[in-house]
Amino acid sequence: MVFRTVAATPKPRVIDMELIRDGTTAVSPPGGKLDAVVLSLRPTVNWLLDPIIQRVAPSTRFFIQPGAPPALARFEGPRNYARQKIRLE
Repeated sequence: MVFRTVAATPKPRVIDMELIRDGTTAVSPPGGKLDAVVLSLRPTVNWLLDPIIQRVAPSTRFFIQPGAPPALARFEGPRNYARQKIRLE
């Protein structure tokens, strides 16, 4: 799924972002295992520039537990433009 968003930078920029399903995995939080769907979020410009941009841009992954309503299991990705990694569970 591709959607358009406004990035909160000193001069706001409009960016197209793509949400991609990367398969399934098991997440091990304290207390047991959860089956989760892995989703990646990455910027997209056009088919020619995308491979270059995606090598430079930091990766962001979401682990979502399937079901209704989906429960967020984990987020891994950059915290800011300094590429400081964080993990939220």
